[in-house]
Amino acid sequence: PNNAGGSGNNTGSGSSGGGGVTPPTTTDKTYTVDGVSFTLKYIEAVTNKTVGHNDEGDNKPHTVSISAYYIAKTEVTQELWSKAMSSTPSHFNSGPASGEEQTKRPVENVSWFDCIVFCNELTKKTPGLGEAECVYTFSGHTYTQADATAENIPVMNMNKKGFRLPTETEWEWAAMGGTQDKWAGTNTESELGTYAWYTANSGTKTHQVGMKSANGYGLSDMSGNVQEWCWDQYEFITAGTTLPQDYTGGNANSERISRGGDWGTASGFVACAYRANALPASKDNNIGLRIVQRL
Repeated sequence: PNNAGGSGNNTGSGSSGGGGVTPPTTTDKTYTVDGVSFTLKYIEAVTNKTVGHNDEGDNKPHTVSISAYYIAKTEVTQELWSKAMSSTPSHFNSGPASGEEQTKRPVENVSWFDCIVFCNELTKKTPGLGEAECVYTFSGHTYTQADATAENIPVMNMNKKGFRLPTETEWEWAAMGGTQDKWAGTNTESELGTYAWYTANSGTKTHQVGMKSANGYGLSDMSGNVQEWCWDQYEFITAGTTLPQDYTGGNANSERISRGGDWGTASGFVACAYRANALPASKDNNIGLRIVQRL
Protein backbone atom coordinates (compact mmCIF):
# COMPACT_ATOMS: atom_id res chain seq x y z
CA PRO A 1 0.00 0.00 0.00
CA ASN A 2 1.08 3.75 -0.61
CA ASN A 3 0.31 7.70 -0.32
CA ALA A 4 -0.34 11.37 1.77
CA GLY A 5 0.86 15.54 2.99
CA GLY A 6 -0.28 18.90 4.70
CA SER A 7 -0.68 22.89 6.16
CA GLY A 8 -3.53 25.29 6.88
CA ASN A 9 -6.33 26.36 9.16
CA ASN A 10 -9.36 24.94 10.85
CA THR A 11 -12.16 25.57 8.40
CA GLY A 12 -13.34 22.71 6.33
CA SER A 13 -13.13 21.68 2.75
CA GLY A 14 -14.00 23.38 -0.42
CA SER A 15 -17.68 22.95 -1.06
CA SER A 16 -18.21 26.35 -2.57
CA GLY A 17 -21.12 28.33 -1.19
CA GLY A 18 -23.17 30.46 -3.56
CA GLY A 19 -23.98 34.14 -3.36
CA GLY A 20 -20.91 35.08 -1.36
CA VAL A 21 -22.15 33.23 1.70
CA THR A 22 -19.33 32.53 4.13
CA PRO A 23 -19.60 28.96 5.42
CA PRO A 24 -19.63 28.61 9.19
CA THR A 25 -16.32 27.90 10.87
CA THR A 26 -16.43 24.73 12.88
CA THR A 27 -13.88 24.28 15.61
CA ASP A 28 -11.33 21.51 15.45
CA LYS A 29 -11.69 18.77 18.03
CA THR A 30 -8.90 17.85 20.41
CA TYR A 31 -9.16 14.76 22.60
CA THR A 32 -6.84 13.49 25.31
CA VAL A 33 -6.53 9.79 26.15
CA ASP A 34 -4.30 8.81 29.06
CA GLY A 35 -2.23 11.98 28.68
CA VAL A 36 -1.85 11.83 24.89
CA SER A 37 -3.69 14.52 22.91
CA PHE A 38 -4.71 14.39 19.25
CA THR A 39 -6.57 16.84 17.04
CA LEU A 40 -9.07 16.34 14.24
CA LYS A 41 -9.77 18.99 11.58
CA TYR A 42 -13.26 19.76 10.34
CA ILE A 43 -14.05 19.10 6.67
CA GLU A 44 -17.29 20.54 5.29
CA ALA A 45 -19.75 18.46 3.30
CA VAL A 46 -19.11 18.42 -0.44
CA THR A 47 -21.54 17.82 -3.29
CA ASN A 48 -20.58 16.81 -6.81
CA LYS A 49 -16.88 17.55 -6.50
CA THR A 50 -14.06 15.94 -8.48
CA VAL A 51 -11.33 13.65 -7.18
CA GLY A 52 -8.97 11.36 -9.08
CA HIS A 53 -6.29 12.31 -11.60
CA ASN A 54 -5.58 11.54 -15.23
CA ASP A 55 -2.10 10.32 -14.26
CA GLU A 56 -3.66 7.35 -12.46
CA GLY A 57 -4.92 4.44 -14.54
CA ASP A 58 -7.25 3.13 -11.82
CA ASN A 59 -8.39 6.48 -10.39
CA LYS A 60 -9.50 8.72 -13.22
CA PRO A 61 -11.33 11.98 -12.40
CA HIS A 62 -14.77 11.19 -11.03
CA THR A 63 -17.53 12.87 -9.02
CA VAL A 64 -18.11 12.43 -5.29
CA SER A 65 -20.40 13.75 -2.54
CA ILE A 66 -19.40 13.44 1.11
CA SER A 67 -21.08 14.29 4.42
CA ALA A 68 -19.15 16.61 6.73
CA TYR A 69 -16.51 14.85 8.84
CA TYR A 70 -13.44 15.31 10.98
CA ILE A 71 -10.03 13.90 10.04
CA ALA A 72 -6.94 13.66 12.22
CA LYS A 73 -4.34 16.36 11.74
CA THR A 74 -1.59 13.72 11.79
CA GLU A 75 -1.09 10.01 11.36
CA VAL A 76 -1.69 7.91 14.47
CA THR A 77 1.47 7.98 16.55
CA GLN A 78 3.17 5.12 18.31
CA GLU A 79 2.28 6.65 21.67
CA LEU A 80 -1.44 6.96 20.86
CA TRP A 81 -1.54 3.39 19.56
CA SER A 82 0.08 2.12 22.75
CA LYS A 83 -2.45 3.98 24.93
CA ALA A 84 -5.37 2.34 23.12
CA MET A 85 -3.89 -1.10 22.44
CA SER A 86 -1.24 -1.63 25.12
CA SER A 87 1.14 -2.77 22.39
CA THR A 88 4.04 -1.33 20.41
CA PRO A 89 4.10 -3.15 17.06
CA SER A 90 6.17 -0.69 15.03
CA HIS A 91 9.27 -1.81 13.13
CA PHE A 92 10.81 1.64 13.61
CA ASN A 93 11.00 1.38 17.39
CA SER A 94 14.32 3.16 17.95
CA GLY A 95 16.75 5.52 16.28
CA PRO A 96 14.57 8.54 15.46
CA ALA A 97 16.11 11.30 13.39
CA SER A 98 17.97 14.00 15.31
CA GLY A 99 15.60 16.28 17.22
CA GLU A 100 12.60 13.97 16.78
CA GLU A 101 10.70 12.05 19.46
CA GLN A 102 10.47 8.30 19.06
CA THR A 103 6.94 8.00 20.44
CA LYS A 104 5.67 10.65 18.01
CA ARG A 105 6.70 8.68 14.95
CA PRO A 106 3.74 7.11 13.16
CA VAL A 107 2.68 3.63 14.13
CA GLU A 108 3.28 1.08 11.35
CA ASN A 109 3.51 -2.68 10.96
CA VAL A 110 -0.23 -2.88 11.65
CA SER A 111 -2.81 -4.72 9.56
CA TRP A 112 -6.12 -3.32 8.37
CA PHE A 113 -7.80 -5.63 10.91
CA ASP A 114 -5.58 -4.25 13.68
CA CYS A 115 -6.59 -0.72 12.74
CA ILE A 116 -10.28 -1.60 13.00
CA VAL A 117 -9.67 -2.79 16.56
CA PHE A 118 -7.63 0.31 17.35
CA CYS A 119 -10.47 2.59 16.26
CA ASN A 120 -12.87 0.83 18.61
CA GLU A 121 -10.42 0.70 21.51
CA LEU A 122 -9.61 4.41 21.15
CA THR A 123 -13.33 5.20 21.05
CA LYS A 124 -13.88 3.23 24.27
CA LYS A 125 -11.11 5.13 26.07
CA THR A 126 -12.04 8.63 24.84
CA PRO A 127 -13.96 10.84 27.29
CA GLY A 128 -17.38 11.69 25.89
CA LEU A 129 -17.49 8.70 23.56
CA GLY A 130 -17.21 5.16 24.96
CA GLU A 131 -18.22 1.74 23.68
CA ALA A 132 -21.74 2.82 22.70
CA GLU A 133 -20.20 4.97 19.96
CA CYS A 134 -17.91 2.27 18.51
CA VAL A 135 -18.30 2.18 14.74
CA TYR A 136 -17.31 -1.45 14.10
CA THR A 137 -19.19 -4.60 15.09
CA PHE A 138 -19.18 -8.26 14.14
CA SER A 139 -22.11 -10.60 14.62
CA GLY A 140 -23.81 -8.05 16.88
CA HIS A 141 -20.91 -7.36 19.26
CA THR A 142 -18.24 -4.66 19.35
CA TYR A 143 -15.35 -5.73 17.12
CA THR A 144 -12.38 -6.97 19.17
CA GLN A 145 -8.82 -8.22 18.79
CA ALA A 146 -10.18 -11.76 18.73
CA ASP A 147 -12.23 -10.82 15.67
CA ALA A 148 -9.15 -9.33 14.03
CA THR A 149 -7.12 -12.45 14.74
CA ALA A 150 -9.88 -14.52 13.16
CA GLU A 151 -9.92 -12.08 10.20
CA ASN A 152 -13.63 -11.44 10.64
CA ILE A 153 -14.87 -8.68 8.36
CA PRO A 154 -16.49 -5.93 10.46
CA VAL A 155 -19.78 -4.16 9.90
CA MET A 156 -19.40 -0.36 9.84
CA ASN A 157 -22.01 2.03 11.22
CA MET A 158 -20.97 5.49 10.00
CA ASN A 159 -23.70 7.12 12.10
CA LYS A 160 -21.79 6.34 15.27
CA LYS A 161 -19.60 9.13 16.66
CA GLY A 162 -16.55 6.98 17.32
CA PHE A 163 -13.31 6.83 15.36
CA ARG A 164 -12.90 4.89 12.15
CA LEU A 165 -10.77 4.53 9.06
CA PRO A 166 -11.56 7.07 6.36
CA THR A 167 -13.33 6.03 3.22
CA GLU A 168 -11.06 6.36 0.23
CA THR A 169 -13.07 9.36 -0.96
CA GLU A 170 -12.83 11.12 2.42
CA TRP A 171 -9.11 10.52 2.42
CA GLU A 172 -8.46 11.86 -1.07
CA TRP A 173 -10.66 14.94 -0.66
CA ALA A 174 -8.85 15.83 2.56
CA ALA A 175 -5.43 15.24 0.98
CA MET A 176 -6.22 17.66 -1.85
CA GLY A 177 -6.73 20.39 0.74
CA GLY A 178 -9.18 22.48 -1.25
CA THR A 179 -7.03 22.47 -4.40
CA GLN A 180 -6.43 20.35 -7.48
CA ASP A 181 -2.76 19.94 -6.52
CA LYS A 182 -1.14 16.64 -7.43
CA TRP A 183 0.46 16.27 -4.00
CA ALA A 184 -0.84 17.24 -0.58
CA GLY A 185 0.31 20.83 -0.27
CA THR A 186 1.82 21.49 -3.69
CA ASN A 187 1.47 20.99 -7.43
CA THR A 188 5.21 21.45 -7.96
CA GLU A 189 7.48 18.43 -7.59
CA SER A 190 10.49 20.56 -6.66
CA GLU A 191 8.56 21.73 -3.57
CA LEU A 192 7.50 18.24 -2.50
CA GLY A 193 10.21 17.89 0.14
CA THR A 194 8.60 20.76 2.07
CA TYR A 195 5.45 18.68 2.53
CA ALA A 196 6.44 15.02 2.39
CA TRP A 197 8.87 12.43 3.67
CA TYR A 198 9.55 10.17 0.69
CA THR A 199 12.47 8.31 -0.84
CA ALA A 200 14.36 11.51 -1.72
CA ASN A 201 14.60 12.83 1.84
CA SER A 202 13.47 10.27 4.42
CA GLY A 203 16.77 8.54 5.09
CA THR A 204 14.84 5.24 4.71
CA LYS A 205 12.89 5.69 7.93
CA THR A 206 9.72 7.20 9.36
CA HIS A 207 9.72 10.61 10.99
CA GLN A 208 7.89 12.32 13.83
CA VAL A 209 4.45 13.33 12.58
CA GLY A 210 3.79 16.97 11.74
CA MET A 211 7.39 17.95 10.97
CA LYS A 212 6.58 18.91 7.39
CA SER A 213 4.33 21.75 6.22
CA ALA A 214 0.62 21.01 6.20
CA ASN A 215 -1.77 21.19 3.26
CA GLY A 216 -4.60 23.68 2.81
CA TYR A 217 -6.76 21.91 5.38
CA GLY A 218 -4.05 21.88 8.03
CA LEU A 219 -3.24 18.19 7.60
CA SER A 220 0.34 16.96 7.82
CA ASP A 221 1.98 13.95 6.15
CA MET A 222 -0.92 13.22 3.84
CA SER A 223 1.82 12.64 1.25
CA GLY A 224 4.58 10.35 2.50
CA ASN A 225 5.89 9.16 5.89
CA VAL A 226 3.61 6.09 6.04
CA GLN A 227 0.80 4.86 3.86
CA GLU A 228 -2.61 5.05 5.50
CA TRP A 229 -5.19 2.28 5.48
CA CYS A 230 -8.65 3.21 4.22
CA TRP A 231 -11.91 1.30 4.66
CA ASP A 232 -12.61 0.53 1.01
CA GLN A 233 -12.06 -2.62 -0.96
CA TYR A 234 -10.07 -2.10 -4.11
CA GLU A 235 -11.85 -1.49 -7.40
CA PHE A 236 -11.08 0.25 -10.67
CA ILE A 237 -12.52 3.80 -10.86
CA THR A 238 -13.17 4.93 -14.42
CA ALA A 239 -13.33 8.47 -15.79
CA GLY A 240 -16.62 10.30 -15.46
CA THR A 241 -18.07 8.01 -12.80
CA THR A 242 -20.44 9.58 -10.27
CA LEU A 243 -20.16 7.71 -6.99
CA PRO A 244 -23.08 7.48 -4.53
CA GLN A 245 -23.15 9.82 -1.52
CA ASP A 246 -20.64 8.70 1.16
CA TYR A 247 -19.42 5.84 -1.02
CA THR A 248 -17.70 3.07 0.93
CA GLY A 249 -16.18 1.05 -1.91
CA GLY A 250 -16.99 -2.05 -3.89
CA ASN A 251 -17.28 -5.62 -2.67
CA ALA A 252 -15.66 -7.68 -5.40
CA ASN A 253 -12.08 -7.68 -4.10
CA SER A 254 -10.69 -8.85 -0.77
CA GLU A 255 -7.85 -6.34 -0.86
CA ARG A 256 -8.18 -3.02 0.96
CA ILE A 257 -6.89 0.38 -0.12
CA SER A 258 -4.07 2.39 1.36
CA ARG A 259 -3.19 5.95 0.40
CA GLY A 260 -0.49 8.59 0.61
CA GLY A 261 2.72 6.78 -0.16
CA ASP A 262 5.53 6.48 2.36
CA TRP A 263 9.15 7.07 3.32
CA GLY A 264 10.31 4.51 0.76
CA THR A 265 8.36 5.55 -2.33
CA ALA A 266 9.13 7.95 -5.17
CA SER A 267 7.22 11.14 -5.88
CA GLY A 268 4.57 9.56 -8.11
CA PHE A 269 3.51 7.24 -5.32
CA VAL A 270 2.90 10.01 -2.78
CA ALA A 271 0.44 11.82 -5.06
CA CYS A 272 -3.06 12.47 -3.67
CA ALA A 273 -4.72 10.27 -6.29
CA TYR A 274 -2.30 7.33 -6.17
CA ARG A 275 -3.85 4.15 -4.81
CA ALA A 276 -2.24 1.07 -3.34
CA ASN A 277 -3.93 -2.13 -2.24
CA ALA A 278 -3.08 -5.07 -0.01
CA LEU A 279 -4.73 -7.95 1.78
CA PRO A 280 -6.23 -6.70 5.05
CA ALA A 281 -4.14 -9.09 7.15
CA SER A 282 -0.88 -7.81 5.70
CA LYS A 283 1.37 -5.51 7.69
CA ASP A 284 4.59 -3.74 6.81
CA ASN A 285 6.92 -1.03 8.08
CA ASN A 286 5.52 1.51 5.62
CA ILE A 287 1.80 1.48 6.44
CA GLY A 288 -0.17 2.93 9.35
CA LEU A 289 -3.37 4.94 9.62
CA ARG A 290 -5.15 8.25 10.17
CA ILE A 291 -8.55 8.36 11.85
CA VAL A 292 -11.78 10.13 10.97
CA GLN A 293 -15.00 10.81 12.83
CA ARG A 294 -18.53 11.72 11.79
CA LEU A 295 -20.05 14.84 13.34
